[in-house]
Amino acid sequence: MVPMGSLETTFPVRVAVQVTGLSAERLRAWESRHGAVQPMRTPGGSRRYRAADLERLSLLRAAVEAGRRIGDLAAMDEAQLRGCLASALEARDETRSAEAIWGPLSRLEVDVVREQLESRRTVLGTLEFARSFALPFLYEVGRRWAAGELSVAAEHLASNLLSSMLGVALHAGAAKRSGPVIVFATPPGEHHSLGLCVAALAAADAGGDPIFLGADVPEADLVESAVRVRAAALALGFVTLSDEAAEGLVRRIRERLPARIEIWIGGPGAPRCAPIRGVERIANLDQLAPHVARKRLARDGLLT
Repeated sequence: MVPMGSLETTFPVRVAVQVTGLSAERLRAWESRHGAVQPMRTPGGSRRYRAADLERLSLLRAAVEAGRRIGDLAAMDEAQLRGCLASALEARDETRSAEAIWGPLSRLEVDVVREQLESRRTVLGTLEFARSFALPFLYEVGRRWAAGELSVAAEHLASNLLSSMLGVALHAGAAKRSGPVIVFATPPGEHHSLGLCVAALAAADAGGDPIFLGADVPEADLVESAVRVRAAALALGFVTLSDEAAEGLVRRIRERLPARIEIWIGGPGAPRCAPIRGVERIANLDQLAPHVARKRLARDGLLT
């Protein structure tokens, strides 16, 4: 919170609720958990919002409603938010207009669905396909499954086809990579790995050499694998684990890994824990490239 101390016009919570369409409870959660905005405080302790705060909150709400996660958005500045929103809206519109997919998917017509997905990957390129189509598409698949519009089998088919496509793309260029090795995996109990596969693709695009182990990897194997390949970092994705379980696991792995191997954590379920030396939280894919670049510079002795 920022103390009041200027003549700038500010607005109370009730106005923020009216303007942004967010409930007071959601406003408070976005502020306390994610640091989405930092409202000012009156001497009596009441929150007051600047016009820029309200604009930012409105952008955040629109991006969340378009399929993005608040945990990924909160660290972005306004320009990044607008770009993310535009991308999300385009992807959502394309996804919802892609009716050629939904019928075949519901009927489990594997070849037709694969052809539809491959055509989009060809047009967009693998990384952009993964970022702007695959993740929003799976979000829509999940929504339709929850609404009873798709079967569990159809949901699994979509997930498996995308995982296979992106996995093939990730491994296709592995022999040509010479950047810092980064091991990507989800820990025990985490069965969702598609987002982490997208992160591995982004790391490769940024000049890293990702090794993707997949989901639900035993704790001991995470440590052994990172040490064996002399990784620069171990990147862990969290979706469903509780904050307490995730934080405990990260602390145990940190204690067992050599100090030279950083731990990067990300995903919607990444723990909101106190800072741990040697552990970096990466809020979104845009923050991944600078971390990879830093590791490249450090490896080449160019980091001052």
